[in-house]
Amino acid sequence: MRLIFNSIRFLLRLVWRVLWGLVWSFALSFLIIVGIFYFTTSTESGSAGLSQAVQTAVVRVGQFLDHQGIATGLHTNVETQTDQLTDEHTTTGARWDQAEAAIYIDTDNETFRSAYQDAIGSWNQTGAFTFHIVTDKDKADIIATEMNDGSVSAAGEAESQTNLLTNRFTNVTVRLNGYYLLNNRYGYSYERIVNTAEHELGHAIGLDHNEEDSVMQSAGSFYSIQPADIQAVKDLYQT
Repeated sequence: MRLIFNSIRFLLRLVWRVLWGLVWSFALSFLIIVGIFYFTTSTESGSAGLSQAVQTAVVRVGQFLDHQGIATGLHTNVETQTDQLTDEHTTTGARWDQAEAAIYIDTDNETFRSAYQDAIGSWNQTGAFTFHIVTDKDKADIIATEMNDGSVSAAGEAESQTNLLTNRFTNVTVRLNGYYLLNNRYGYSYERIVNTAEHELGHAIGLDHNEEDSVMQSAGSFYSIQPADIQAVKDLYQT
């Protein structure tokens, strides 16, 4: 009996040591990955840059495990973005002549249509910018539509055309990416889909990314429109 007991205790200790070793190995590997992303991809320094690196590392590890056929919820709590980045927006510095634009919602998906409507309503309530929903696509300044593209590592995008002489938008197309936003395994709630729509409409207004507690945060969809976003629009249009 004592021999059996000692054997069981030995096996339990061996299993514990193996598991503990795996945990430490994973933790050390993850820290190394975070360090690599911090020094190679982060656009900020300090805590903001570290936060970007951690978010990017979590996404990449989650995607790698998924590709290996290992189910993981890593990407459920992380974004664009993403959570993949919300988008891969490039700074243009452009805006509209006035703090208003006509927008046409071009999607048959009810979730996206509702998200766009809620996002438009939220921006309009700020008083800093006004979106006018139109029913004639030809009369729209902004087209709010969708895509379903897993090759794009972003939950949305805003594509703009600009008059180079005046640096004013001539038209903008905003897209929500159903590949991520409508796929349950990426964990997007309706609230986060609306936040993503608000983010892309922010680009359509002329806002760029920032790494504050803001709807325009690049690596996430956790924030709705914040006072800092409203002030940024007012500063952009000097209202």
